[in-house]
Amino acid sequence: MTKKILFLFSFSFLTLSCNYFEETSDKVSFYSTISESDKIRIKPKRFNQNESVREDSCFENTNKYQVDDLKEIENFEKLFENSEYTGYCCCPDTDFAIDFYRESQKIETYFADTIKYVDKVQVFEESFQFSFLIDKKKWKSYLMEIENK
Repeated sequence: MTKKILFLFSFSFLTLSCNYFEETSDKVSFYSTISESDKIRIKPKRFNQNESVREDSCFENTNKYQVDDLKEIENFEKLFENSEYTGYCCCPDTDFAIDFYRESQKIETYFADTIKYVDKVQVFEESFQFSFLIDKKKWKSYLMEIENK
């Protein structure tokens, strides 16, 4: 009986530890991408494109939502304060592509689903392994701020 309890405790501990380290690793990866960037470009999906297709040609080629100022990049990062981290996300729509650049080289692309949740925007990485839920009002406010600069 003692061995079973010890085994269950050990297994539970390992499972929780793995989840914690995975979440921490994902967050570090995402925030590192932001901090390494000197430009962020947010591209809306072209009209009449399939929501699940994430090819570059499906997004508007516009500088409408582009930031290359350190303060604006920091403001982007602030969108994720108090965000909810989620693990694997199945089947999100894709309304925006978020490209991160360093010295004119694209270093990473994330995507945003603004439809799935009423009051949240789901920002997810390309293979759906993790995402963040951020406040939709803050997202819209940020887009308006950088559009009107």
